[in-house]
Amino acid sequence: MILAAPGRALAQDIEGDAANGKSIFNSQCAACHKLDKKVVGPALGDVTQRRSTEWLVSWIKDNAALRASGDADANAIFEEFNGSAMPAFPQLSEQDIKDVLVYTIEGSTPVEVETTTETGAAEAEADNTVYLYILGVLLLFMVVLLARVKNTLKLVKGQPTTTMLEDANVFTRTALKNPRVVTVLTIFIAVVFFQQLYVNLMAVNVDAGYQPSQPIKFSHELHAGQNQIDCNYCHSGARKSKHSNIPSANVCMNCHMYVSEGPKYGTEEISKIYDAVGWDAEKGAYIEDYEQKPIKWVRIHKLPDLAYFNHSQHVTAGQIKCQTCHGPVEEMEEVYQYSDLTMGWCINCHRETKVQVESNDYYEEMHAKLKEKYGADAKVTVEMIGGLECGKCHY
Repeated sequence: MILAAPGRALAQDIEGDAANGKSIFNSQCAACHKLDKKVVGPALGDVTQRRSTEWLVSWIKDNAALRASGDADANAIFEEFNGSAMPAFPQLSEQDIKDVLVYTIEGSTPVEVETTTETGAAEAEADNTVYLYILGVLLLFMVVLLARVKNTLKLVKGQPTTTMLEDANVFTRTALKNPRVVTVLTIFIAVVFFQQLYVNLMAVNVDAGYQPSQPIKFSHELHAGQNQIDCNYCHSGARKSKHSNIPSANVCMNCHMYVSEGPKYGTEEISKIYDAVGWDAEKGAYIEDYEQKPIKWVRIHKLPDLAYFNHSQHVTAGQIKCQTCHGPVEEMEEVYQYSDLTMGWCINCHRETKVQVESNDYYEEMHAKLKEKYGADAKVTVEMIGGLECGKCHY
């Protein structure tokens, strides 16, 4: 926590890597500080204009030591915040701290976005719909032209002309009187019908790409991607339970007691969490006797009841990454069903996935037996340890 106080402007004196500073800021500082507003601690957007670089490095490294040295400003800050001391960061080098300070300068500088038509032009070029319309018009023109040529030839021969509709009717009646044409047409229609019937029946309960609207716009790209929060922190049941649980609002509040505004949606979406649990963001406390409301998340991934799937067996024993089944969630703004989750998809995975026997205590006893049966250098797959047995997934 850094007290606003007079100091010389030193922004131009600091050299550092803003990208590294942003990464450190997000992981070490963002829980208590923002650049543009006070959270637990003050806003840091102009901190380099209020304090010298040397003082800031000493404060961030170990503010307790700085206070113990008798620094008047450090002790004044401690008293202003009612004895709530900022933790020390001895693990950060002096250059790391300077990188963070450079980020506070660049991150708080407004970015002017130039409007341009290049993006729109590129999108227009990529849109081939207009070409399909042009092709359709050309084909229609060719049909009309050929009909006119046919009627012209009839006039030359002294025969009566006919319209395109009359020609179509004559062709249809003639074709339907031919048994061979009728047989071929019947076979064609039957093949198309049964092929489409098969495709549609096989797609029942196959919901790859399913992406329902959720009551709160939760960005996995921000949380799992940019902030690199482990999937198992929120979905803690995946390691030790059959089910990967939906995080409770209390898990959200572990961070959002301090983070009240997001980079994309501002306070709009986070306020929905506060409304569910009864959190007063202004006072920084829970509302007494508040009737909490459940967040009605919409389920995305679902297997039929006849199929048994255990998350802990795959995540802990099998050491399978979440992305194997759920896709690149760290890149998804809104989560959708990435995989088919069909029986064939699971079987192929069991046939191809190598058992992680190295440095895996779960397979320690089994590993010796597998080596004896298949050889020390054999690639042991899930199929080879009974992964295709019906009773493994159906019971």
